Amino acid sequence: MKFQLTEDWTYETTFLGKTVSKILYAKDTIFEPNKEGKYEITQPNGETELFTLEDIKSIDILKEVVEKKENDYEIIIEEISDDDDILVRNWRIQLDVKTTRKKLKEVQRIIEEYVKPILN
Repeated sequence: MKFQLTEDWTYETTFLGKTVSKILYAKDTIFEPNKEGKYEITQPNGETELFTLEDIKSIDILKEVVEKKENDYEIIIEEISDDDDILVRNWRIQLDVKTTRKKLKEVQRIIEEYVKPILN
């Protein structure tokens, strides 16, 4: 699992009576696990600390990065106009029936006689 910073990760340091805020990691930094599944975080003193998945999840300025896979689907949303009932386009009407060829030809004749004039 990858995690991304939602804001700068800062720390405060005091030197000679002056307190300064420094950025340890910038916003949008991505943290990925190493081969052992641990997350390596460099501390302000330069030492690297290993964090478990549970440790990383407990840091409130990190969010999980959801990766889109190549074969994920894409959602397309189209606005349908109010006059869609009068819109002329190609449509398909399909009828699956179990019948004889003779009756099928009769249905075809009826469609051509009564339905085609309505569609033209």
